[in-house]
Amino acid sequence: MKSKWIVRLLAGAIDLLLLLIPGYMVMTVLKVDGLLYNLLPQLLFAVYNVISITSFNGKTIGKFFARLSVYSEEGGALHLGIREVSKLLYFLPNIGMLFLGINLFTCLFLNRTLHDWIGKSQVLLDIEKVTLEKGDSYEKRLTR
Repeated sequence: MKSKWIVRLLAGAIDLLLLLIPGYMVMTVLKVDGLLYNLLPQLLFAVYNVISITSFNGKTIGKFFARLSVYSEEGGALHLGIREVSKLLYFLPNIGMLFLGINLFTCLFLNRTLHDWIGKSQVLLDIEKVTLEKGDSYEKRLTR
C-alpha cells in the first residue's frame, strides 16, 4: 500500500516537472509578475490535468508512466475539475502548508488524498483496475 503512495507521488512529480515548472519559467522570461505569475501556471496545470484525465482514460503523462488511472465515483468533467482545482489549495501562500498537513492526515487515516475526497475520485493502479473490473457491481460505480 505504501508503494502505491510513492508511485502516486512520483507521477505527480513528473506532471509538475513537465508543466508547472516550465510554466513558471515562461512567466519569468516574459517578465510577468504579481498575481498572474502565480496564477497562470497553476491554472494551466489544473486545465492540463482535467483535459488529460478526461481524454486519455484517466491518465496524465505522469500517471501513464506510473500505470495509474483516475476514476470518478460521480463521473463527468465537473467532479474532475473540482478535484484538480482543489489541488491549488496546496499552493496558497500562507495556508498551503495547512492543506498539505490535512492531506497527509487524510492519506494516513482515511487512505485517500484531500483532492480525491473533495472530487469524489480515486486513483487505482492498472493492476487494481483489472481485478476490480471482474466484479460487476464495483465497475458500474466507477467511471472515468
